[in-house]
Parts: sequence; structure tokens; C-alpha cells
Amino acid sequence: MLIEEAHNLRTGATQEGAKKNWLIMAFLFAAYFLSYFDRLLMVVLAETIKEEFSLSDKELSVLTGAAFIVVYGVGGIFIGWLVDRFSRKNILVGALAIWSLATMACGLAHSYLQLVVARIAVGIGEAASVPVGLSIIGDQYSPKKRPMATAVFYSGGMVGVFASFVLGSWIAQNYGWRVAFLIAAPPGLLLASAMIFALKEPVRESSIHASGESDVRSFNLVIANKPLVWLLAAGALATFTNVGMMQWLPIFFIRSHGMDLREIGIFFGPVMAGGMGIGVLLGGWLGNRLATDSAIRLVQFCAVALFVLGPLYILVFLTASLAFAMVLTFLASSLALVYSPCYVAASMTICDPRTRGTVAGLGSFINNILGGALCTFSVGALSDWLAPTSGSESLRHALIIATLVFCLVASILFVITARQIRNRVQ
Repeated sequence: MLIEEAHNLRTGATQEGAKKNWLIMAFLFAAYFLSYFDRLLMVVLAETIKEEFSLSDKELSVLTGAAFIVVYGVGGIFIGWLVDRFSRKNILVGALAIWSLATMACGLAHSYLQLVVARIAVGIGEAASVPVGLSIIGDQYSPKKRPMATAVFYSGGMVGVFASFVLGSWIAQNYGWRVAFLIAAPPGLLLASAMIFALKEPVRESSIHASGESDVRSFNLVIANKPLVWLLAAGALATFTNVGMMQWLPIFFIRSHGMDLREIGIFFGPVMAGGMGIGVLLGGWLGNRLATDSAIRLVQFCAVALFVLGPLYILVFLTASLAFAMVLTFLASSLALVYSPCYVAASMTICDPRTRGTVAGLGSFINNILGGALCTFSVGALSDWLAPTSGSESLRHALIIATLVFCLVASILFVITARQIRNRVQ
């Protein structure tokens, strides 16, 4: 009888814990969905905004990239530090309100400078989404379940990409680009309100307040972890294959294949978002089967994925057939996200549990500054430099060069990371 009662208690606790995890995941999924919907609107509407404000490619890359990504990345470090110390629920609620109101401000802007300032504010708010999400996932799920949990979280962003391209372009086509930004704001405010009443602060695996030296040690523990440092560097360059491509591929298809804003929303958006969504979920499924305590197999998988991805993207840029380019874009978009759950799960496994928020914040900073901003800006600058000789095809040539370099170097860095982990285990 006692054994049966104990079994029933454990089963009930397990079921209750599972329900709690899925409620938490639902909120994280929704928040990440809205973050991508809001941030991608500027990319979806880039050519329309460029024409209205007479912008160059470099100025446009600041709006779609640097103005958001630099602040998003820098903010991630500070917010990651806060995530390890304060209520993650309260941080996410406040962040949702900030980026939703800033998205509305984008629609009210009447100058390039005002748009830049509004995008900076969006970046400040959205900087909390990844550190909060990954910190909670690291605490709520075991190492062998983290890849899929991470994939579910990230798939919210891919659904946001889909919705931003389809709904954002449709709204802009029928009512103007400003209305698209204004409509995007209220859902975030409603979600923040729901979190206040329905979400409880998740229990941490290990308290950062364990010692008086924790405020300093959280960064020292990260820097002293050589495999983790190499892994973060590899992930930063790899980010260009998804974040950077989301900024430039729509513009590439408009210029090199003659697509208009409506076609970008109806055809390109679903193709890229669908590919990314399938890729991230497939990566989570594979990651759960590759996951070990050492994380070596996870990192090796990342190296192979990036090595194959480079030539696949180059085929996208070289083919003259729009239909074939779309098929290749779907495949490349899938591969560009399939490594991500394995990368995140590896970072959460090899880092000290007390530093998960800090690691997520630092990773977000490096990913967005290097892969999202500098690499993306380099494509715009290279396109402008090639324009006198390449004309309207300058962006195509710039993307070919950048993709080849960034994918190859990222793959090499993942290989080095795997060796570092092996040496550390031995």
C-alpha cells in the first residue's frame, strides 16, 4: 500500500511538473513569436522604407541590422547578468512592454533618425527574450531533453517569421507600412498582462547567491571555460546563416528575381519560415538523440551542418530559376537552423549552472554583434563597393563571398570546440 501510494505521488508530481513545464513553454513560445514578428517587420518592409526615405544599402543595413542588433546584443549581457539574480518573469514582462511600445513608435516615425531610435528601443526590450528563455529551459529540462525544449522555444520565432512576412506584407500592401507596425504592438502588451497573473517564477537548479563572490565569478567562470569560449565564437559566425540571411534574402529576391512586396509575403516568407521551423524542430529531435554529458557529438553535428550549408546557399544565389531558388532556400533555411538546438544545448551543458543567464546573454551579444550586425553590415558595404562593376547584381556577388567565408570559418571553429571539450574530459 505504501509503495503504491508513493508511486501515485511520484506520478502525480511528474504530471504536475509536465503541465507546469508546458505552461512555461507556452509563454516562452508566445513571447519569442512576438519578438520575431516585431523585429522582422523592418526587414519585410525594407525596400518600401528605403524608397520613402531614399536610403543607401549601408543605411538600410543599419535599420535592419545594426540599430537593432548592436543594442540587442549589448543589452543581452546586462540582462543575462540580471537573469541569474532576479525574477525572470518580471524581466520578461517588462521587456515585452518595452519592445511592443517601441514597435509602435516605428510606425509613427517620420525621419530616418526617428526610425533608428525606435529600432534601438525594440532591441533593448527584445534583448531579454533569449537569456530568460534559455535560463528557464536549462533549469526545467535535463541535458538529454534540452535540445528539443530549445527547439520548441525557437520554433516560436520561426512562426513569428512566417507571420511577419505573410501578415506584415499584406497589411503594408493594403494599408501602408506604418499600420503594420502599429498593429504589431497590442498583442505584446496583452501577453505581458497575462504573464503577470498566470506565470510563476520557475525554480532554479542552482542559486547564483550561493556565495558573496557570485557577482564577479559569473563572468570569470565563463571566460575560464575554454571550450565554451570557442563554442560561443563558432555560434556567432553561424548566426549569419539565419539572422543575417533573414535580413538580406528578401532584398536579394526583389532585386535579382524581380519579386514584389506581395510576392515576398506570399511566397518567400512561408518558404523561409517553413524551412527554419522544420529545421529547428528536426535539430531538436536529433539533438535529443545525440546529447551526452560531454556534448562532443552535439558540437560535431554543428560543424558538419555549417560545412554543408555554405555550398547550398551559394546555389541559391547562382541559380537563374526562381522556382529552383525557392526550393534551395527552403533546404538552406532548414539547415541554417538545424544546428541551433544542438549548439544551445551544448552551451547549457558545458557551462556552470549558476551562469546560464550570463552565458545566454553573452552568447546573444556575440551572435548579434558579429553574426547579426558586423557580418550583415559587411554584406551591405561589399555590395555598395561592387556596385560600380556588378550593377544590380552586386548584392548577389556580395552574398556569395560572405557565405563562403563565414560558413567555412564557423565549421572550423566548431571542430576546434569539439577537440577542446574532448581534452577537457580527458
